[in-house]
Amino acid sequence: RNLAEIAKKLSSRAGYVAGAGSLCPKHQEPLKLFCQEDRTAICVVCDRSHAHRAHTVAPIEEAAQECKEQIQSKLKSLKDERERLQVLKLAEEQRSQ
Repeated sequence: RNLAEIAKKLSSRAGYVAGAGSLCPKHQEPLKLFCQEDRTAICVVCDRSHAHRAHTVAPIEEAAQECKEQIQSKLKSLKDERERLQVLKLAEEQRSQ
């Protein structure tokens, strides 16, 4: 389930990177920034607007790379945990025999 959630987040963030060439529906400017608080792609005009002025904003490519690294780290943890559980399961099966 956790892996599915991570994959879903990765897919949505990949859309943000693809959205870097898209235009802001409000200002018709390129979506080049990522608002950390709202977790959405924004344009430079949105960044200066009252709605995002106090928010943490990063270039969309940088934000996508950070998300990718976080997902890879979580995936590694999940793989390690899965391996540990498989070893425990095998040991328990051998013990029960």
